[in-house]
Amino acid sequence: MKAEGEKLTGTLSAPGREGKTNETATAEGKLSGDAVSFNVVRENNGNSTTIKYTGKVSVDKISGKTEFTRNGEAQTRDWEAKRLTDVK
Repeated sequence: MKAEGEKLTGTLSAPGREGKTNETATAEGKLSGDAVSFNVVRENNGNSTTIKYTGKVSVDKISGKTEFTRNGEAQTRDWEAKRLTDVK
């Protein structure tokens, strides 16, 4: 994630099928104080799903909730992102 003023951009990496990593660009990212929000749009079999992320930034992580609709019902889940330190 990269912040420029209140604008937040980045890429979400998540485990995919057969051990592959899926990377998806974030959209509508915003940083206000320690509050962060952004959306991720996923495409699957011609269908599009928007997942809304909100969270709070601390020293080395962001913790929060996701909101999305599955089978016509609103769903929420906890999420956490941790800063990578010694990436080689």
